[in-house]
Amino acid sequence: MPTQSQKNAQEIIKLQGEVRLVNQKMDTLINNHLAHLDTRINNINKILWLVLILGITSLADIVKTALLS
Repeated sequence: MPTQSQKNAQEIIKLQGEVRLVNQKMDTLINNHLAHLDTRINNINKILWLVLILGITSLADIVKTALLS
């Protein structure tokens, strides 16, 4: 039967493995997933600017047409 010291040593080893796994997952999240999210957000921003510019251009065309009539 293992002593309390041996049980503690086994638990420490188990916890160290879990900490390594958490660190690995955090590293993957930071280096991989956040980069992809940043790319997607940048694409969405570009689309929003395009829609805004098209809207302003259409509004200006409507005002120009209304003033010339």
